[in-house]
Amino acid sequence: MKVYAINGSFRNEGNTDIIMEKILEGARSGGADTEKVFVDDLNIKSCQGCLECRQEGICQQDDGLTDIVRKIEQADALVVGTPIYGNYMTGQLKILLDRLMGVISRITYVPGGGIKSITRLEPRKRNIVTVLTAGAPTPECADDALKLFRRMLGSLNNGGFMEEIIAVGINPKGAIVFPKEEWIKVAEKYRVPDTEAYAEKAMARNREVMERAFKLGQELLKK
Repeated sequence: MKVYAINGSFRNEGNTDIIMEKILEGARSGGADTEKVFVDDLNIKSCQGCLECRQEGICQQDDGLTDIVRKIEQADALVVGTPIYGNYMTGQLKILLDRLMGVISRITYVPGGGIKSITRLEPRKRNIVTVLTAGAPTPECADDALKLFRRMLGSLNNGGFMEEIIAVGINPKGAIVFPKEEWIKVAEKYRVPDTEAYAEKAMARNREVMERAFKLGQELLKK
């Protein structure tokens, strides 16, 4: 099975990347082939709003988008991740999703009102995991990004599952795997009264995230 991962983060080995790698590690433990790409490294231009893709699903711009579409279509499972900036996904990932929207799916109108997104890709079952990380302390900061992920990526799974990991309170790079002494430094920086308790709570929360990430990676292989 092929698992394709799209990382919307700017930071290699940042929190989003570390969690995504743990998911891919879980998938590889079951024999999957995995590939990960950073959106920031792609040759992708911004959407020009010409709407040409709405007819045949073909973008008029000649850049790296076609290769991304091919890899998404060939994948048996997808992992998409982003840090939360200003209560939303990164600008780079949003640009990619804007470009993909009319290429991988088409909009149909539902009788009585509303619209429905239908995939243009091969209708294979695809399990999907989205990863969202934030320095904010509560997961509500990811709500707006999740709304788009569920609507857009949900049209691709064709009966597969769609799960989410939301990791909060991890602003520094690599904080998701910080040892106790690093969390104590963070607590001291923010003048937390009980630095030991703060560090223990953060580490327990992050261990749970990483354990779930590995488990979901294994579950990506389920048909």
